[in-house]
Amino acid sequence: RTEGLDADDWYEIGYELEATAPEEAERAYVEALAIEPEHADAHLNLGRLLHERGNTERAEEHYRKALAARPRDATAAFDLGVALQDLGRIGAAMEAYRLAVEIDPDCADAYFNLAVLYEDLGEKAAAIRSLKAYRSLRQS
Repeated sequence: RTEGLDADDWYEIGYELEATAPEEAERAYVEALAIEPEHADAHLNLGRLLHERGNTERAEEHYRKALAARPRDATAAFDLGVALQDLGRIGAAMEAYRLAVEIDPDCADAYFNLAVLYEDLGEKAAAIRSLKAYRSLRQS
C-alpha cells in the first residue's frame, strides 16, 4: 500500500530498507525525490548508496543537490568531498572539505582528509594543522 505516501514516508521506507534491501531503498529514495525533488536527506542517502556501489558520478550529483537544498549541511559537504576525491578532483574535494569544517568545526573526518590531501600536495604546514585539528577533536 503505497498510495498517499509523501516524500518523508518514502524516505523512511528507504532508510528502513538500506541494511537488508539496498536496491529497494534506492527505489524508495527515488520515489521520495519524485514527490519532493529537494529532499536533502533522500539525496544524501541515495548518493551514499550509489557511491558504495561505485557509481561515484551519480553520487556526486545527489550530494550536490543535497547541499543545494541545505547549504549548511556539513554531511553533504563532506560526502561531496569524498566523491570528488574518489573522482580525482582534488582541488574541488578540498573546497568541499573546507566547507564541511566551516559549517561544522567538529567535523574531524574532514580535517583528516584535508591533512592527507595537503600531504599529497607537499603542503606540510597545512597538513600538520589539519592533522592537529583532527587529533584534537578525536581526543575530546
